[in-house]
Amino acid sequence: MALVAVSIHVPTPDDVETALSQSTSAIEEGADIVEWRIDAWPGMEQAAEAVDELVKNASVPSILTVRSVAEGGEFEGTADDIAQLLEAVHATGTCPRYIDLEAPMWLESEALRSAWRDMGEDTGLILSRHDMLGRPGDLLRAMADMSSIEEAAVVKIAWRARSARDSIEAFDVLRTRAKPTIALCMGEAGLPTRVLAGREGAFLSFAAGTGGPTAPGQCSVRDLVSRYRFRELDAETDVFCILGDPVAHSISPIVHNAGFADTGFNGVFMPLPVAPGWESFKATVGVLLEDGGFRLRGLCITLPHKEHALRFVKESGGTISDIAQRAGAANTIVVDEEGALVADNTDAPAIVETLGIEPSGSRIAILGAGGAARAAVAGLVEAGARVDLFNRTPERAQALVEAMDDHMCTLGDLDELSGYDVILNTTSLGMEGGPDPEANPLESLGLPDWMLEEASVVYECVYAPRNTPLVEAA
Repeated sequence: MALVAVSIHVPTPDDVETALSQSTSAIEEGADIVEWRIDAWPGMEQAAEAVDELVKNASVPSILTVRSVAEGGEFEGTADDIAQLLEAVHATGTCPRYIDLEAPMWLESEALRSAWRDMGEDTGLILSRHDMLGRPGDLLRAMADMSSIEEAAVVKIAWRARSARDSIEAFDVLRTRAKPTIALCMGEAGLPTRVLAGREGAFLSFAAGTGGPTAPGQCSVRDLVSRYRFRELDAETDVFCILGDPVAHSISPIVHNAGFADTGFNGVFMPLPVAPGWESFKATVGVLLEDGGFRLRGLCITLPHKEHALRFVKESGGTISDIAQRAGAANTIVVDEEGALVADNTDAPAIVETLGIEPSGSRIAILGAGGAARAAVAGLVEAGARVDLFNRTPERAQALVEAMDDHMCTLGDLDELSGYDVILNTTSLGMEGGPDPEANPLESLGLPDWMLEEASVVYECVYAPRNTPLVEAA
């Protein structure tokens, strides 16, 4: 069973009490082992005494780590400086369960190797390497070289993920491991390597304590253990993701994982950022589907990929639901047991059912012309509403009108703005983490605020924050 490690940054020896308090909270939330990050300590007089206090007072085993600037930490000294620290720690008589040493430093310093050996058999060596820019070009060679070092009880490789492909490569490292291994991808795109680490056979996964993450992309211990049910995931766990850009704001992981837990369903739901553009979407979904061990069973699709989702399923020979076909966009892709794909659009019926007034006979101004707008138009026109489209790029709105090919869907006319029962925003304007979180889409589209006074309903598709600029204006 993989361990959950909480990584805690301890800025100075004077912060020991705070660090221990953070570790207590993390242990209560499910951490099995604590990593003390003391990057700025070597050479300080109280260092060994403070480490002794940290290790002795933690109620779980400890990892002692001094991470260099070159590998994402703050330590600017030499391998010999760390050797001196280890000698001082050893002299206290209290040694951590593991010491994390960077492979380049281990290889260059006999003093460091000697200091570690003096720690005794009860202290294991985690030999590590980190690349803050991206996948190491010599990934497989680096893993083989570290694994060949007899003293290493555990080998660790971590790099900044640029796409879902990085996570799959990290899983390949774990599946071919020669000894206990940690393989993690940093950054938002690397979340699957943290959540699925145990399922893939990793020695442990790192999470953040209340003091915040010590590496990009660490989720909290509580989220890892409770939201993502880290300890319950196994080889039969089905994986679901929400794809988009941005995607960190989405509450889908909270909603779906809670539902999985409540019903006893063996599944996990994760956010996964995908850069804008067809090629990015195609490559991401393709690599997830190709890896059978990943067990992808479904995708939720958000901005800006709903049209890409429909195209992907169509080009893959999958099935398109009638409403998704009419909308020209999909927000859901289901992967059945045989690997066949089904594209659907649940946005369309959801918007109709939650509109708040009878759609038939209503006049609706839709702001935007992307995937969500396509779904809204398809659903509302089918329900008997008259819709006018307004978009910052009129050509895109006109293309949507032509694609709908229905007299109930027209391009909005700035000279005829009265009489709208509903103002419906499908743009990302005002979205937390979006391209323009302070924007009111009405103002951005050159539409007057008095339209809000006439409308019976203002429908905001952005839900983070709860009170967007448009909601405030309404």
